Amino acid sequence: MQNTDVTIVGGGSAGLTLALLLAKQQLRVVLVEKGPAPAAITGSAPEYNRVSALNMASRRLFSQLGIWPELVAAAAAYTDMQVWEADSFASISFSAADQQLDALGYICDNEQLRQLLYCQLQQHPKVQCYFNMAISQLKQGEREVMLQLDNNNLILSQLLVGADGVNSYVRQHMQLPLTHWDYQHTAIVAKIRCTTPHQLTARQVFLSSGPLALLPLPEANLCSIVWSADTAEAQRLMALDDSAFNQALCAAAQAVLGPVSLESSRNAINLTMRYANCWQRGRVVLVADAAHSIHPLAGQGMNLGLMDVAALAQLIDQQHTAGEDIAEARMLRRYERWRKAEAQTMIVAMETFKRGFTAKSPLIKLLRGVGLAAANRLPVLKKQLMAHALGLQGDLPQRVKNNTADQ
Repeated sequence: MQNTDVTIVGGGSAGLTLALLLAKQQLRVVLVEKGPAPAAITGSAPEYNRVSALNMASRRLFSQLGIWPELVAAAAAYTDMQVWEADSFASISFSAADQQLDALGYICDNEQLRQLLYCQLQQHPKVQCYFNMAISQLKQGEREVMLQLDNNNLILSQLLVGADGVNSYVRQHMQLPLTHWDYQHTAIVAKIRCTTPHQLTARQVFLSSGPLALLPLPEANLCSIVWSADTAEAQRLMALDDSAFNQALCAAAQAVLGPVSLESSRNAINLTMRYANCWQRGRVVLVADAAHSIHPLAGQGMNLGLMDVAALAQLIDQQHTAGEDIAEARMLRRYERWRKAEAQTMIVAMETFKRGFTAKSPLIKLLRGVGLAAANRLPVLKKQLMAHALGLQGDLPQRVKNNTADQ
C-alpha cells in the first residue's frame, strides 16, 4: 500500500503539468496513465503530427515550470494572424507588433510537450509515475481515496484528480453527469508542405462547410492543418487520394500558400462538445478534457485545460500552506465555480462562432462581413479580441498574472 497526497489519473499534458506544479509545492504525487510513458528526448526534430496552439497565459505557466526555453526552441512562434471568410469581403488580421509582443502564440508538438514535462518530473523524488497501468478499483472514504491498479498496487491519497481526457474513466466511475452534443463536424488533421513560406502567420478561412486552419511549423514551408467540415464533406475529403486532396486543400485555402502537398497521413477526428455538469464529488475532482471539450476552431482547448490545472494547483497550495485539508469541500467547490465560468464562456463563444459562420442566410453572411470588417477597423474592439486570444482576460490563476515572460 502506498500513501500519497494527490493521485492524478491521466498522463497527458494537463496531468503532467499538474504533477509538476504540485511537486514544486512539496506535495507527494502519484500519476497513473494507461498508455506508455513519453518517449525519451532524442534531440531530433518533433514530428508535429498532433499539435496545439499555446497562448501567452500558457507560455507564462511553462516559463515558471522551467520548460519554456526548451519548448520554444522547437515550437513555431507565430507573429501574425489572418482570418477571413471565403467568397466574402470579411477579414480581420492581428499582429504581435501591435501588442508590443514578440509573438501572438506558439504551435507546439503535443508529444514533445509531454516529453519535456516528464523529464522535469523525473527530477522530483516525491513523484511516482505508473505508465501502461489500468485502474481496477476506485473507492472513496471520509478521509482518503483508494485506487487499486491492475498490478494490485493500492494507493491511498487525500485527493484524486481526473485528468484522463474526453472519455474519462474517473468521470464515468464517479457517475458525474455529462452534457454533450455532436457538432456534426469532423476535423481532418495533417502536416503539409507549402510552396509559399508561411511567414510565421497563422491563417484561418471560414468555408461554407466549416473552418480551415493553417498553422505554421518551424520549417518555413511546413504547416499543420485542422480542416473542420460537416461529416459528409469530411468523409468525401478523406476518401480522396493524396493528389486530389492536395488540390482540394489548395482551392479551399484560396492558394494563399501556393500549391500544397501532404507530408503526413490524414487523421479524422469526430468533434463533440462535452461538459461535465459536476466537476467534483467528495475527494475527486476533474480538470481539462475530463471536464470539458470544445470545438477546435479557436485553438483554445489546450490553454483552457492548462488554466484549470494552474487554478487547482493554486488552491491546493493555499490549503497545504495553511495546514488545511487539500480536498476540503469548500475549496473544491470554489475551483469548480471558478473554472466552470471560464469553460462556459468559451463553450458559448465557440458555439456562437460556429453557428454564425455556418449559417447560409444571405443576410447573416452580410452581417458577418460587416462585423469582421468593423472589428478590423476599430482598435479598441480589436485589442479586446486579441486579449481574449492571448488568454489574458478573465479571472486568471496567480501564476499567469503580470508575468515578465511576455517579452
